[in-house]
Amino acid sequence: MSAKITLPPLGLMDQGWAEPGMTDAESYAASLETIKLADRVGIDTAWIGEHHYVQTENPFYGRIPASEMFLAHAAAQTSRIMLGTGVKVLSTTTALRAAEEMAVLDVLSGGRAEFGVGLGSAGNSHLTGEEKAATFRRLLDNIIAILKGDEGQPRLSPMPLSDLPSRLWAAARDKPTLDYLANRGINLVVGQAEIGAVQANYVRHYRQSGGKGGTRGVRLLFVAPTREEALANSAAAADLYFSLMGNKGYHAEAVARGLLPAEISSRDDMNRHISFIVGTPSEVANELNDYIRVTGVDRVDAMVQIPRLLPHHVHRSVELLQREVRPLLHYPTTLHKAVA
Repeated sequence: MSAKITLPPLGLMDQGWAEPGMTDAESYAASLETIKLADRVGIDTAWIGEHHYVQTENPFYGRIPASEMFLAHAAAQTSRIMLGTGVKVLSTTTALRAAEEMAVLDVLSGGRAEFGVGLGSAGNSHLTGEEKAATFRRLLDNIIAILKGDEGQPRLSPMPLSDLPSRLWAAARDKPTLDYLANRGINLVVGQAEIGAVQANYVRHYRQSGGKGGTRGVRLLFVAPTREEALANSAAAADLYFSLMGNKGYHAEAVARGLLPAEISSRDDMNRHISFIVGTPSEVANELNDYIRVTGVDRVDAMVQIPRLLPHHVHRSVELLQREVRPLLHYPTTLHKAVA
């Protein structure tokens, strides 16, 4: 009998982004193949983003508007990996419908479902930030009440196989919602968009407010046997990603606050601006450990697939991530998994 090895937690995140020249079927197939590989090699979880509408003004955009349907298909072709929404947009449907979709996926996956949730912007552009956050909290309250079968709520059909409220991971940045998550015992997820130094404030506030749930963060990364190969094989993808994300939004805010340099004079500077971790297994592990130390998250999801990364490079990156990076990760807690 082989000895069991304790591994730190690790998942994948895929936004389902594709350039306009790729068909939806090709995009879906690429995401599915990565999930199937992750299932085979032993990655814990795979999350799929939810995106709506064709965005021809962007160099790439998300293709999956109904993540539960995609994940149900993935569940039929995998055996052990947990499957999650990253994140489910609550503003596009009613609380009852959201709870039903969650329950159906949990049943079809054999109890392997978990749910990242966020409000999204659909139908809420007229609301202030505070009003949007309050709407999110109200919807989440209603979903949890339905999942738990609270008095006065409709009887859910089908009934989930798992305790789904404990598998909810909410994306939040404002203090009232972080306080709410801490009070309700809901797990916190921080995404790819912001740098770790900013995300640390959300995690710290959640913990200081009494949050006892899990905290997970997402980082974009690419692993190759040598640094030269990693930089060369990721350059086209980094350039495209930077063209949409660089010097805008959260990254521009980080520059204004002095958290990122204003001038970009090298490939490393560019990757730092878009929080893209690129390198050998040991280099990627070191940067992930720095991210974990700064933020205080107790698990990481790796975003390994973005447009212009070649499929065979993505798959090799996943294999290296599991085999050589994961054993080197160090979390502040001991949420490690024993494997044969």
